[in-house]
Amino acid sequence: MSFLGVTFSGVDETADGERLKEIRSHYFTVEWGLGLAVERQDREAGFPGVDWICKLAPGLNLSAQLSGKSAGAFLKGDDTDLMTKYGKVWPLFRRIQISPTGGIDRVDLPGLTRLIAKNPDKQIIFRIRDRNLEVADALVAQGISCSTLFDESEVQEAAQKKWPKGLKRFAGCGYAGGLGPDNIYKQLTSILNAAQSAERWWVEIDSCLRTQEHDQDVFSLASCKRTIREFDSFFLDYTI
Repeated sequence: MSFLGVTFSGVDETADGERLKEIRSHYFTVEWGLGLAVERQDREAGFPGVDWICKLAPGLNLSAQLSGKSAGAFLKGDDTDLMTKYGKVWPLFRRIQISPTGGIDRVDLPGLTRLIAKNPDKQIIFRIRDRNLEVADALVAQGISCSTLFDESEVQEAAQKKWPKGLKRFAGCGYAGGLGPDNIYKQLTSILNAAQSAERWWVEIDSCLRTQEHDQDVFSLASCKRTIREFDSFFLDYTI
C-alpha cells in the first residue's frame, strides 16, 4: 500500500497559476483536478477555459475530471467533442477521472476499451457512487488497468461515513465526498484503515475549497494549504 497523495478538485481561473506551481513544488504529492465538460461555459466555477490551462506551468500534476456529456460520451467510446474543445491541452493531464451516471448499461464497452487504448499514457479513474463497480470490473475482466474513487458524499455527516475497503484488483483506490480542511484529520484514520488492502490510495478534497474575495467566488488556495498542514500533522502523529 502506497500513498499517492491528495487531489484538490475544482481548480479554475480564479486560482493563481504561479501559486499552484509554488504549492506543487513544496508538496510533490499534490494533484490539481480540473473539470472538463463540453457543455460548460469558460469561466464557470470549477471549469477553466483552454486558454488559461495552456498558460499553466509544466509539471503541475493535473487530472482531468470529466462530467456530464463529456463523461457520457467517453463511456461510449466517443471523444470527438472533448478533443474539439480540449485537444490542445489533453497531453497535460496525467490522470482522467470519469463520473458514470449509471451502470454498465450506459457503457459501450468495446468503444470505451478502444478509447482507453488510444490514451496509454493516461491513468483512468472511475468515480464510484453507491458502491457500483460494474464498469471498472468489466474493464479489469479484460485485463485493462483502472482505478476507483469512492465518493461517499451522500452521507452528509462526516462522522457517519463508512469508507469502503480498497480492492487490490484495481490499480489504485481514492476516497472523496465532503472532505475538506475542517474534517480531514479526523477522517484519515478510518480512510487509512480502509485503504490497507489497496495497492495505492489517495484522497480527493472537494469541500470548503471556495471562498468569497471582493464579492467574487474563488478557488481557495489558502484552504488547500490548510488541508496540506492537516495531512502533515496527521502523518507526524501517526504511529505504525
